[in-house]
Amino acid sequence: MRSETASAQEQAVSTAKAARLSLARAADKAFELPMRVNAIRQSRLDLADVVESLEEKWTIYPLVNDDGSIGIMSFDPAYVIAFMERQTKGSVNPSDEEARPLTRTDKALVGTFLEVFFNLFDDSLLGAPTAYWTRGYRAEDAVHSRHLMVLLLDASEYRGFDISCEVSGLDRSISMRLFLPIKEKQPTLAEANKAKKKNRPDKDQIGNKTMRGAALAATVELDAIMCKVMMPLSQLNTLKAGELVRSPQNAAAQAQLVDHSGQTSRAVNLGQLHGMRAVRLVYSEADEMMGQEPQAIETLQPKTQMPEDIAPASSDPVPNPSAQGDELDALLATSSS
Repeated sequence: MRSETASAQEQAVSTAKAARLSLARAADKAFELPMRVNAIRQSRLDLADVVESLEEKWTIYPLVNDDGSIGIMSFDPAYVIAFMERQTKGSVNPSDEEARPLTRTDKALVGTFLEVFFNLFDDSLLGAPTAYWTRGYRAEDAVHSRHLMVLLLDASEYRGFDISCEVSGLDRSISMRLFLPIKEKQPTLAEANKAKKKNRPDKDQIGNKTMRGAALAATVELDAIMCKVMMPLSQLNTLKAGELVRSPQNAAAQAQLVDHSGQTSRAVNLGQLHGMRAVRLVYSEADEMMGQEPQAIETLQPKTQMPEDIAPASSDPVPNPSAQGDELDALLATSSS
């Protein structure tokens, strides 16, 4: 916890000044109770400091803002009793007797004072530099325990106001505490539009860069098709799991790399590279005229299959995937022979 000095901009209509004037006026307006605020100490606290500052015997009221943020207003029991005595007896007992347990009626009576106070508080800070975090709060019913109040808090830092005041004619001091969450100032609509226009890039500067970046960032999915097998529709309808479909002897030579629409295809050779299935584009005369070289395309690691789930495509021996050397060239040599 650390004390916070008000900035020069806030000194014109400071939050502490607005609280001091609003508290005195609210007590007089709600209960005709003369009250004087002696001091207000403003601090910046984290959530742990706020929890430690909450007294279990005090009356605690959640403050709800229109934006959903939660603040706290807590009162010394002597303050609540002073309100009740003024309302019921017309005067406040000047003795310094031990405070009695507070009833639900006592706590509800303070709600009337809080409604008047926050209306005055909002009016006094209208247009002030601190309005974005001080205005818009309303008091809910008092919580039954300090623990229930802690469960409602979600901000990481708060501004705390430790207020010391006294009722005129009494020798005893009365305390209350106000905690408001720290917020970031949101820009107005005019400020947001101005910043948007300022940061808007020139269309001439982003023309080609945008098109090139979008093209290079696009995701392209290609399928490697080993071969196509023709069969009657009646046979296709009777296929079951585990049945063998014979592939041509030159199935590897028929491999094509196609897009999802099937409109673009390139001949490729099947193989393996760095332990992964791979294809190599077939080098054609058209590529030679364009000055292109064939490229190897790495794919994802093939899914693991159980030996009994793998059906041989033909009677030809299958190359050993763990063989050393250039496995892709070895497969090409086998296909050409």
